Amino acid sequence: MTGGLKALERLLHRTGGLLPLRPTYVRRFYRDGGRLPKPADSTIPTSKGLFVPERWIASCVEATNPDPIPMEGLSKIRGRGSVGKMTLKEALSAFPDLLLGPDRAAAHQGEFRLLVKILDPDEPIVFHFHAKDEDVAAHPEFFPNHRFGKEEAYYFLDAPKGVCPYSHIGLLKGVGPDDLVKAIEQGRDRLLELSHYYLQRTGEGYYTAAGVPHRPGTALCLEVQQPSDVYTLLETKSDGRPMAPEQVHPGFSSLHQALSFIDYETSQDPDLLEKSRLVPYPVEGSKQKGGLQWWIFPPRVTDKFSGKLLVVTGRYECQESDPYALLVWKGRGTLNSFPIKAGDEVFVGWQAATHPHVFEAVSQEPLEIFQLFGQALAKKEKRSASR
Repeated sequence: MTGGLKALERLLHRTGGLLPLRPTYVRRFYRDGGRLPKPADSTIPTSKGLFVPERWIASCVEATNPDPIPMEGLSKIRGRGSVGKMTLKEALSAFPDLLLGPDRAAAHQGEFRLLVKILDPDEPIVFHFHAKDEDVAAHPEFFPNHRFGKEEAYYFLDAPKGVCPYSHIGLLKGVGPDDLVKAIEQGRDRLLELSHYYLQRTGEGYYTAAGVPHRPGTALCLEVQQPSDVYTLLETKSDGRPMAPEQVHPGFSSLHQALSFIDYETSQDPDLLEKSRLVPYPVEGSKQKGGLQWWIFPPRVTDKFSGKLLVVTGRYECQESDPYALLVWKGRGTLNSFPIKAGDEVFVGWQAATHPHVFEAVSQEPLEIFQLFGQALAKKEKRSASR
């Protein structure tokens, strides 16, 4: 075992399976709104003509960008010396059973199948859609270096909402590829007329199925999604600037070719807005004197991810069945006596997550914590992995 892995093993032993991570920022083509604090120990890539409006959390996914930067998007461990140079992905590979659990490590090839982001758009993000799992698997010629599609969901954070806190999702009945191509040629205003929209309500969220076109508004947003950076844009300009074809429809020779991967049936469901809305509700049996958990991304919506908001006012004991990504949104406190504060992120490994672990709030304001879980294990995966 190398010196770095020995140091990582000592860290995990000292923390009981908690892995503190450094904030990681990623370039995108849209302008940031200045609402994300960027601490000195964060990973901020060189711009190369792009903006830096996203923070990726507990990420094992490399970003897809023009002028790629090696390892952009990969979360690094917060630590000294050789440990501080290691990524979460490397840690999971080195200690899969400890951090993921034996069943998950076997069934998911040592991966934590989740990508968490905070989006800070100064302008609405351009219309786009993400491919489905089955399309990515069936057409590697169009989706090189991708293994997953992208289902995603959002929770709108308590922060200034920006200039346009409305998101578009889906398509009006009867809209087809030719209509989309014509609207794209005419510009964003025409494209907006082909889609439904909703208000980004603080403290609520929305689910977006793969294959469904959408255009997120400017509210500060916590996003969970499959571990993929696959996308196709339905606009050719961002912030008034033309984008290159390889940025608009990567993997495809033309935009019209890419449009065949839109899920038109789901996109034109007349009940899509109401079906996609996520209103938090208490986790059954989670109420304690010192806090309460809320489902913000309930597992009934999809098996690709789930998530809770934990509000701690005193002492709160928690025990989960899976490892998870933890983000402290507000307050100060401790986790198993280790100090945590707003902005901190931790990978709570399987060993720590599946045993009682204790949160305590030490500030006057409640400690607000997001607990975000990766792809669920199917029953048949659990059985086969345990043999």
